[in-house]
Amino acid sequence: MSPLLGFLLLLLLAVGWTTLPLLPALRELFSPTDVDPLTMVGRDNADISRFARHFRDYVQANLRQLPPEGGADDSFGKLPDGTQFVRIAQGHAVARAALPDGTQDRLVVLEHPTTLPGGEQFRLEVWARAALTGGEGATYRAVLGEDVLRLGAHTTVLRWVHSRGPMDVAAGSTLYGRASSEQGIRLGRDVAFERVGAPVITVGDAMPSHGPPAAGELVEAPIPEDARRLGDHLRVEGDFWLPPHSVVDGNLVVAGELRLGAGARVKGSVKAHRAIELEEGAVVEGSVVSERTIRLGPSTWVRGPVIAEDSVTIASAATVGARTQPTTVSARTLSLAQGVAVCGHLVTQEGGHTDLAR
Repeated sequence: MSPLLGFLLLLLLAVGWTTLPLLPALRELFSPTDVDPLTMVGRDNADISRFARHFRDYVQANLRQLPPEGGADDSFGKLPDGTQFVRIAQGHAVARAALPDGTQDRLVVLEHPTTLPGGEQFRLEVWARAALTGGEGATYRAVLGEDVLRLGAHTTVLRWVHSRGPMDVAAGSTLYGRASSEQGIRLGRDVAFERVGAPVITVGDAMPSHGPPAAGELVEAPIPEDARRLGDHLRVEGDFWLPPHSVVDGNLVVAGELRLGAGARVKGSVKAHRAIELEEGAVVEGSVVSERTIRLGPSTWVRGPVIAEDSVTIASAATVGARTQPTTVSARTLSLAQGVAVCGHLVTQEGGHTDLAR
């Protein structure tokens, strides 16, 4: 073998060895795979009411082992596992002075519709077997409501709260852990939360839109010269702005920032490696996914999941999802304005808040 041939073989071997770790990146460059819209959100779709169901099953199973109650008086007792409880069987209104001494240290079962005056601190769970209206400034470890559940202003729930009926959370409250309802949840002003789930979640007196607003007259969006069509996907290198009242037919993947002008529409899902902003009245008929931040402007409408690695801000009168198509809004932090409606779940890593988005 000549020295030149040996040198060339050695050079090819060195180049091949150096290039080997770069093959996945080169394959992604020439045949990108990140154009597919998000089809699942992992644990974010989990049933967040399971703690409440397990609690109900636990209490019912233990109460069945006790002798039947003889009347309508309040009764103290101890479950077979040693947990102390109290059944409160008074009338519709329970005054502060009428709450039995020691109630705050026991598992509480409310047998009849109850209105509390406020300021209570329940260190164990509360099971309201009828409608419950909580007073201002109460603190609950956890609450299970079988009917309408109303939490008064500045209420704190430390672990979880679930209602089989509608739930109303008044202003200034804090919901740690999981909050869920089988019918709907209304959040007041200045409410902090971590994870919320219901067929409809509204801030204030919002009503979710049944579908996207009327499109009006739309024009086809101008496509950048370096954009590539891959089936029904359009991939754009760099930033991309859809002019007002323009439309993209299909899914959209943007390597930079993405902005949809007022009234613009995407008939598919969108994904961006940087920030996404939807201006007033913009519509996305699929999911919205960003590696940075997402801002949904006033009166925007998104059918599918809204997921950001950083923050999501939703302005007034915006709707995400539908009753027939519940979905998820997930981010490190969430900010929701008055008039926002979300059908499905709100999931945060560091917490969410109402009224911070305008």
